[in-house]
Amino acid sequence: MNRLSQKTEGSTTPRRKPYVKPRVISYGHVKDIVQGGGGTQNDPSTHQASKAPCWIAEALYGIDAPRTLLVRGWLVEAYDRKCRWSFLISLYSRYGRTLAGLIRRGRLPARLFVPLFDFLVVKAHADTARALTRRR
Repeated sequence: MNRLSQKTEGSTTPRRKPYVKPRVISYGHVKDIVQGGGGTQNDPSTHQASKAPCWIAEALYGIDAPRTLLVRGWLVEAYDRKCRWSFLISLYSRYGRTLAGLIRRGRLPARLFVPLFDFLVVKAHADTARALTRRR
């Protein structure tokens, strides 16, 4: 006999959990989470996606991959804020296009860059979630 079919003494209806209204937790709009709040520079619909400084992520994950969009938005915002990642971002803006070309042509193994960019994806996700939580 299961719990729902058991009856309490003096009652003709089965015991049930009380109803709890569902709650929706919002972390913001999906576009802001995935692309960042960097304006239209990060928006692929403006056809400037290849001009944004995320060439290696595009070579690793693809131009429209959510990870690419997330890292692209995070890099642009981190550069604008002049945070501790600005040194890495300046190196990336200087050599990223060349390295991405080498990765695409197979002259440089992608597996060397995947761990770094997977770390950046996790970092970008955490920073974006933290910023959106602060806005609430």
